[in-house]
Amino acid sequence: MLDHLPDGDSLRFIPHDPQALSHRFTRLRWGKDDTCSVRLMGIDAPEIHYRVRGHRLWRQPPPWGEQAGAALLSFLGFPQISRTREGRIVAASPPACNGAMAIQRVDRYGRALALAFRGDHGVTHAPSSPLPHLWWTSANHHLLTEGWVYPLIHDDFPKPWRPIVMTATATARTLGLPLWANDHTHRGFPLDEEFESHRIIEEKHLIWPFLFRRLVRVWADRPSHSPTDWIQKLDRAVGPVTLSSSACVVPFGALLSYQRQQLQLLVPPEEIVLPR
Repeated sequence: MLDHLPDGDSLRFIPHDPQALSHRFTRLRWGKDDTCSVRLMGIDAPEIHYRVRGHRLWRQPPPWGEQAGAALLSFLGFPQISRTREGRIVAASPPACNGAMAIQRVDRYGRALALAFRGDHGVTHAPSSPLPHLWWTSANHHLLTEGWVYPLIHDDFPKPWRPIVMTATATARTLGLPLWANDHTHRGFPLDEEFESHRIIEEKHLIWPFLFRRLVRVWADRPSHSPTDWIQKLDRAVGPVTLSSSACVVPFGALLSYQRQQLQLLVPPEEIVLPR
């Protein structure tokens, strides 16, 4: 398991039997040396290299994405990493280690959505009835409880794991663990008509990466006329979402507030169940 630019919720995995895995998940996207791309389900790390087609790379404020990536690699068994000045990994000690994946499905980008484990769990796909201990022993859960990543729950995320994710996230936030002590998702962050806000959320204000990515897409889709227009575009792009505690279905835009040129999310991200 390793990636040249890991950001805390993705990695590359070399399975023992690529043909069997390819047969089981026919839409998997394969890289060099029989590696497959894996996106860790249930979590969302700050972006360090997000791209909208036809535009430059975007990132969130350093060092949060890099630290989430380092925490992931350390948990999986790569405590010593050598990087270039640009942050690209060029060597690791040890150079390889055993790991396992519990794959739920393949997303539209050809990535395996999965839990990641250190050592050999003997798991290649998620069981039909998700067991709590699988989540508790995963890298996904570790990063969430240590406050290095945000939650990201879609409507096909196993329901038995949702309360665990909500509790872990709320505890990390209450304790003020690293990411949450610097989060501006609920405090509010600047959003103005001159499009200067993108510099602030790239360089200074850390927000929920899902919201960051949607804002980047709005900025990339110029011209926009006002923050009100942007919120409407966000609402249309995301669609209705479900609130976990109440099971109410609401427009995503209803969960956003814009006052005094500040945008804020009105509910914790672990409350939001997104459409797949």
